[in-house]
Amino acid sequence: MVHRNKPILLATLCLATGLILLWGWWRTPAGAFDDAYITYRYADNLRQGLGLRYNPGEWVLGTTTPLFALLLAGLGLLVPDMAWLGHWLGILAWAVTAWSAAALFWQAARPGATLIAPLLIATLAPLLASAGMETPLLLALMLLTAWSWLGGHKRLFVLLAAAQLLTRQDSAFWLLFLGLEIWRRERRLPWREALATLLLTLPWFLYAQWRYGQFLPNSAAAKIGQTTLMPVDGLPGFAQGLLAHVSALPWPAALALAAAWLLALWVIATRPGRPFWWLAGWLAAYTLFYTVVGVVTFPWYFVPPLLALSLLAALGLGVLLGDDGPWGPPRLARLAPLVAGLLLLPILLAQGAQTYGQAQVAHGYQPAYVPAGRWLAANSDPADAVATIEIGVIGYQSQRPILDTMGLVSADMTGHQLGWQETLVYALNAHQPAYVVTLPNTAWEQVVPTWWFQAAYEPAVTFDNVTLYRRRPAPAAQVVVPLDVPLAQELTLTGVTLADTVLRPGTALALAVGVGVGAPQPASLGLTTFLVDTQTFAQYGVTRTVPFGGGYDSQLWQPGDRLSLPARQPVPVDLPPGSYRLGLLLYDLATGTALPQRDDPAGNPPDVQAGYLRLGDPPPVAAAPVNLPLAVAWQDGLTLTGLGLPAGAVAAGDQLPLQFTWQVAPAGPPARDLTLFVHLLDEAGEIVAQQDQRPFGGRWPVPAWRPGERLTELVVMDLPVALPAGVYGLRVGWYDPAGRLPLAGGEGEFWSRPGVVTVTVP
Repeated sequence: MVHRNKPILLATLCLATGLILLWGWWRTPAGAFDDAYITYRYADNLRQGLGLRYNPGEWVLGTTTPLFALLLAGLGLLVPDMAWLGHWLGILAWAVTAWSAAALFWQAARPGATLIAPLLIATLAPLLASAGMETPLLLALMLLTAWSWLGGHKRLFVLLAAAQLLTRQDSAFWLLFLGLEIWRRERRLPWREALATLLLTLPWFLYAQWRYGQFLPNSAAAKIGQTTLMPVDGLPGFAQGLLAHVSALPWPAALALAAAWLLALWVIATRPGRPFWWLAGWLAAYTLFYTVVGVVTFPWYFVPPLLALSLLAALGLGVLLGDDGPWGPPRLARLAPLVAGLLLLPILLAQGAQTYGQAQVAHGYQPAYVPAGRWLAANSDPADAVATIEIGVIGYQSQRPILDTMGLVSADMTGHQLGWQETLVYALNAHQPAYVVTLPNTAWEQVVPTWWFQAAYEPAVTFDNVTLYRRRPAPAAQVVVPLDVPLAQELTLTGVTLADTVLRPGTALALAVGVGVGAPQPASLGLTTFLVDTQTFAQYGVTRTVPFGGGYDSQLWQPGDRLSLPARQPVPVDLPPGSYRLGLLLYDLATGTALPQRDDPAGNPPDVQAGYLRLGDPPPVAAAPVNLPLAVAWQDGLTLTGLGLPAGAVAAGDQLPLQFTWQVAPAGPPARDLTLFVHLLDEAGEIVAQQDQRPFGGRWPVPAWRPGERLTELVVMDLPVALPAGVYGLRVGWYDPAGRLPLAGGEGEFWSRPGVVTVTVP
């Protein structure tokens, strides 16, 4: 019967191949799943000499299929269009899969299954959907390894098995069950073949461990973490999803498949040698593993088990075509081929209709991703990072650094798959990408409306239902104040970023508090901010907030995190004019107690005051009768440009009014809270009177002065009653607890001039 079926088999294989090529021609090469473009970018970067990596400069193994990427890169030297290459490689591998299935059944002396399997495979819609990915190549290699192993072609098997493992490492399950079949047949463990396969793949694993720091794909851990920590409501488990693929067929086709599988199980259970038990065993193990581990149920993960189901259906239907000898009584046996045809026809028609429909489908948000990626390529800087949930098409089209919030190619994000909203909040806060690609029906809908996101990002462009946001430029008046304040629970306040140094009554000042995390946090924390008057030290606008509005709770913070907690400090409408500092505390939300300073035996919270903020300007001063022009510069950009003096002599015991006019450099004033000292000197240079004061009584201290600003302050010195009449000099300088502020150029620490003040006796 095998010999007699050769012409029919050839015709069937040609029909199956023609169908597969027709499907490939109908579907656009650009219609691959988004994840296919991840491998395309790896391959394209390798083709350009940038290495097998996704983001230039980042060695992260984010592709699960190094062999497919290498194959694309090599062929890309001839045809640089990776989407076209990936598509047609998938179509050709699909055809090889159909031929390999026929060869596998032919080798097992099952001509009926040999005829049916290629047709079932040629109409399997998920195979068309996965064209462009490594899945069709993987299936072809899996069937070829089975054919070579069971046919005794051991050397060919070793080569094919190594290629299979380098295409996808989870296919080791397939080799395991083939090994069990050999053990059942020959009562030996195929350790030689296993060792040879390992030796062929070892160079890649060693290279990957050296280059990437791991030989297992980063994406595998990310996808497992996504399902565990970032579940999608309504998304079925793997076994349930596999059943849904079958039940999606019309009931006649589903019923016919069920009958074919029952016949296959009957063959496996009753025939000598349990033919193809390993195929059913692998299917059960694969489904169980993916269900228990909780890998995200992406459509292409269902293709291998659907192929196995197709092969089992062919095995069952082959019984009706005589694969197991005469079937029942002779009269009934003559009806068996008709029954097989009646079962096969609805399956082929239903699967063919699904495949035709699949050829017209654009997956997910891809129609919007293509123009979005091209817009980024044309309108953004090559160094601008782009944060997105799906990174394939966007990354391939834009060729920009991608912050992968799902963690496939961004190693830091792999360890921060915390929850949909929490993961996005962390990504935006810790990495601050230049662009963000937002999608509907995702956690972006919780993140985008928040005030801190709106303050940091602005809409750039929208394509269909995909919106790109661009990071707003930092305000011109933004000030970054570094801090190094150790707190309990291994937290450190690292700095404060102020959007402005000008306070406006009735508005809120945007700011961000830097926090370094050294250990997991046992409690949910809040942030307290307030304004501290630099003159009276009174507190105003005390405000308590929850970081990120609860979008990234502190109990999820991880050691090594460097966060920037956004906050808004309200400015009371009745706030007195003057200068203020920003006070801040972290506190336990449950108890309301502030975190103490680390290693403080008394458990006191730190007195953290950052920056100098200003409301209003110092009051104007009437011009002095005599003004002495000067140009005396101190370090850090402070210059005395004028000294105002009284018109005549001043009597001993009276007050000496002096006006000092200061010019601040464009780079800004000194950061030190300085005190001005003024000495009245006799002819011997001895101090006979003195006045020390913070500028404007501390209400407008030096760090609160503005870049380029000119200020005039009146300093009144009390003269001693017993001061002798005569002509006196002045000495002027600045100091703080750290010492005096030197003059520019290092000539000294103060300015002095004799004979500028005349004193008389009353």
